[in-house]
Amino acid sequence: MDKLKVAMVGCGGISNLHLNHLASFDDVEFVGFMDIRSEKALEKSTMVGGGKVYDDYVTMLDDAKPDVLYICVPPDQHGFIEFEAIKRAIPFLVEKPMALDMELAYSIRDAVDKAGLVTAVGFQDRYLDIITKTKELLKGRTVGLVDGQWIGGIPNPYWWTLYSTSGGQIVEQNIHLFDMLRYLFGDPARVYCAGARGIVKREGYDLHDYSSTIITFKNNVIATLFTGCYRQGKLSNNNGLNILCVDANIRYLLRESVEITTTDGSEMFIKEVNQGVTADRAFLDAVKANNPALVKSPYADACKSLALTLACNESIATGKEIILD
Repeated sequence: MDKLKVAMVGCGGISNLHLNHLASFDDVEFVGFMDIRSEKALEKSTMVGGGKVYDDYVTMLDDAKPDVLYICVPPDQHGFIEFEAIKRAIPFLVEKPMALDMELAYSIRDAVDKAGLVTAVGFQDRYLDIITKTKELLKGRTVGLVDGQWIGGIPNPYWWTLYSTSGGQIVEQNIHLFDMLRYLFGDPARVYCAGARGIVKREGYDLHDYSSTIITFKNNVIATLFTGCYRQGKLSNNNGLNILCVDANIRYLLRESVEITTTDGSEMFIKEVNQGVTADRAFLDAVKANNPALVKSPYADACKSLALTLACNESIATGKEIILD
């Protein structure tokens, strides 16, 4: 195929990221936009200079017949959209988190597998050049402890402040670092998480303001991740990961740099590649080649990161350590 026909369900803030990337590719044709707020769909169609606006996604899929579908809806709106795409054998990229319960996520995963579809989930940080460098720096090194954090304020989306619609900060936002831990250190064995409220005073808000998570991986690496949304102003949070090896410290500063320090000194590597562009390009190339291996975060693998973050919520609610499959 010369051009890929692209349609999008969900035209909120995150869609801008993908559309800016897709509009820079010469093998993309926009054929449809759908959002429950029709003005948002029209806004995105106008932004890229074309693409019909639809009132519902089923009509869009049947009428526009896209080659790929971008699913950029709030976390509680998944399920029917994915199954309609699978029914029509349309490869899709879905933003994280892909669901708020694992029963739904696993049912989509199994349907994707049965259909043999190329899929991708928006864990864009796997495509960072500095994460590729981090993997290189870790080769041959023994890691004991890792600590990290994603601490900031409350994002703008109206659905973000309720567990029922966002899943909470760990699931909706810090899932990027939880996924990165999996990408670097493999599968987790168990997790314990404690969370607390009381700082944020906001109507219609029921999230934990902050939490601390301890993850023990199957290779015995132990990671501690802090998550918080109670900070105000432009305070420096130094978000990222600090990896303590036997013979080195490796510091990953979120989406900015990675630095290694040994007894011989320090060396820093600054991000040079736009990971979002690379992620979108990889997905489209995988579709064109019908080669799922080109995608670094297919749906099935992303389910493991989702399961880890949902286990954190379960641990907060029960006060118990959660054993992972």
